[in-house]
Amino acid sequence: MQTKLNAVLLAVAAVALVFTGYKEMNRKPQAHAVNDSGCTQEAIKGIDNITERAIQSSKCAERSK
Repeated sequence: MQTKLNAVLLAVAAVALVFTGYKEMNRKPQAHAVNDSGCTQEAIKGIDNITERAIQSSKCAERSK
């Protein structure tokens, strides 16, 4: 019984990962403004897409140098 449950959980996790990966691969990041208001913690946390958030955070870090 435990083995069957583990197999089901593994299958669900695999489907979720494939779906998320496919969704992210087919999406192009949108540009966000790199200015004082766009580089606040709240503005960066407000970006839903993790790739866009990482790009924005990097650009803001470069800007502050």
